[in-house]
Amino acid sequence: MKQTLFLLTVFFLIVSCGPQQRQSDEKQENQVQKTQIQNVNSSKFHELSQSGNGIVLDVRTLAESQQGHIPNAIVIDIYQKDFENKIQSLPRDKEIYVYCTVGARSSQAAYILQENGFEKIYNLDGGIIDWAKNGYPISK
Repeated sequence: MKQTLFLLTVFFLIVSCGPQQRQSDEKQENQVQKTQIQNVNSSKFHELSQSGNGIVLDVRTLAESQQGHIPNAIVIDIYQKDFENKIQSLPRDKEIYVYCTVGARSSQAAYILQENGFEKIYNLDGGIIDWAKNGYPISK
């Protein structure tokens, strides 16, 4: 009898928690659907970065960016412990054009930006290597 009562209690607790969890999941899904990360080639990235609607974000190390970077880029090293804190200073109403050397770290950074409420994120597919290969400007 005690075991049956215990099982019924556990069952009702699980069932009563279900809808709240679904609502939370739906809210997260809506947020993810609202935010999109777009991987773009260097031509599109150049076009977007020239539009004046956003911020170019270099997520490489300082040493890497000193060797050459996309003009007017802000450098926030994804390897630094305070990366998430530093991106909080970026305006959320601007598009973010993120890049690294080949696109791996910037993909990771784009996901972190997405999780932190940024809604318009463009990742440079192929990174600065593709950018340079296609003849776009690099500053030192």
